[in-house]
Amino acid sequence: MLGFLKFEEREDYENAARYLQSGPEGNANWILQSKAARDLNGRFNGNIALLSDDPIGTVEPGLPPGQVRAGVLTVGSATVDVILVRVDDPAYGKIWLISKETVASIPQLFARMEGEAPTVADRMMPAALANRRLLKMSVAQWLGWLISIPISWLLAWLLVFLLSTPARIRSKLRSLAFRPVWGTRLGMPLKFSIAILLHGFFVYLLKLPLLYRVYYLRLMGTLLLGCFAWLISTITDRGFERAVSQRRAQHKGGESILIVMQRLTRIALVIIALIVALALFGLNVRTELAGLGIGGLAIALAAQRTLENIIGGLSLLMDQAVHLGDFCQIGDQRGTVEDIGLRSLKLRTLDQTLLVVPNGSLAQMQFGNLTGRRKLLIHQTFALRIETEVEQLRFILDRVQTMLNEQPAIEAGTSRIRVTNFVGAAFELELFGYGKTGDWPELTAIRQDVILKIAGIVEASGTRFAAPTQLAYLSRDTGMDAEKTNNTVRLVTERRARDAFKFPGEVRTSTE
Repeated sequence: MLGFLKFEEREDYENAARYLQSGPEGNANWILQSKAARDLNGRFNGNIALLSDDPIGTVEPGLPPGQVRAGVLTVGSATVDVILVRVDDPAYGKIWLISKETVASIPQLFARMEGEAPTVADRMMPAALANRRLLKMSVAQWLGWLISIPISWLLAWLLVFLLSTPARIRSKLRSLAFRPVWGTRLGMPLKFSIAILLHGFFVYLLKLPLLYRVYYLRLMGTLLLGCFAWLISTITDRGFERAVSQRRAQHKGGESILIVMQRLTRIALVIIALIVALALFGLNVRTELAGLGIGGLAIALAAQRTLENIIGGLSLLMDQAVHLGDFCQIGDQRGTVEDIGLRSLKLRTLDQTLLVVPNGSLAQMQFGNLTGRRKLLIHQTFALRIETEVEQLRFILDRVQTMLNEQPAIEAGTSRIRVTNFVGAAFELELFGYGKTGDWPELTAIRQDVILKIAGIVEASGTRFAAPTQLAYLSRDTGMDAEKTNNTVRLVTERRARDAFKFPGEVRTSTE
């Protein structure tokens, strides 16, 4: 059918006649019938795009095998089915032609169309617009096509307004806020879809040449498909956004998986829409899909690192090891996760640098999620001067342990303070404790309070912290505070005599 119409539009009636059944090639009567068929194609009703491309054809009710109904020619009250028949041509084998019954009815239909009285629209149309042609279409048809575009949009807007009027009136009577679906993100794709459908109806009324109508309706179908994909994408985006908001509000996690699924849904919609658009334009989608599969294999082999990153990102999200907004440590960098994509993870470090880490590399790097911790460890080491008396050490251990036990921000039963070693000219002490928080800035405040209190206890005991380097004490060095040292020793000795002094880690023998 498309081949017949193409030769008609080129006014190559000799080749067009070869698509008609029976009769010798080049017969003048068949050429005249081809010309008449061209004039009649504006009266054709049907969709050529729906014809099967199977060489055998399809079985239709009321028709024998080997025949297919392509559409109907209508002139006034007379209608003729356009039947395609499969014949065995001596030169070309099994081919499809327009049946001889359809061809035989063309002269009568053409004569009937010529004898029709002009319509009201034809009488109102100036002859200069109706008779002058540009690219096989009259100027009147061109004007009608151009005017129908804004008219379709205005009618779509009016239809949308009328459909939302009852709900608007109901909301106004109840003093409720009203926002129709047309005022949301769904409004634009819906309006465009309605406008495209109305415009297609106007194009049908203009009775454009059949070949133009076929290609133009394919274009309109592609635009309608794009609007439908836009509508579905908007609906799914709203669903994903609502699910992400609920997850964040309920602190259930899994937002990153939903975001990646949203992106994959968009990609899938684009691919499906592209394949359907190619099918609408008459391309062999099966061949394209086979080529896409081979091309996809070649791309997969050439982009192994990219696929590794994508698979790594999906595994990371499926395991729910990290979510947007989590405070994480990757290698020696700490920061907040800003985005988890199919290829990489973006981390905003403490110095506000945006660190982009490929997902495939995360499996080979030290990765820690610091957000999920219910408590954070406070681990401090400090050293006291070697001149510190043993009783001073006991005093400091007792006071620090008491301070940790009484600190409300430190988890009870998990803190300890111990003398661990002699380090050079100093006693080394080690402190462990868990802050009851998972927030790193809050932990720094707790740790600061602990350090300041330890400094006060050490100062009160009369000793001092040891410097990290070896020092030579000069004659100006005041050394230990004798008065405070004597007071501390006397206090500890008295408490030990009453068995009222105990400090962590002290070992007593059975004879004591």
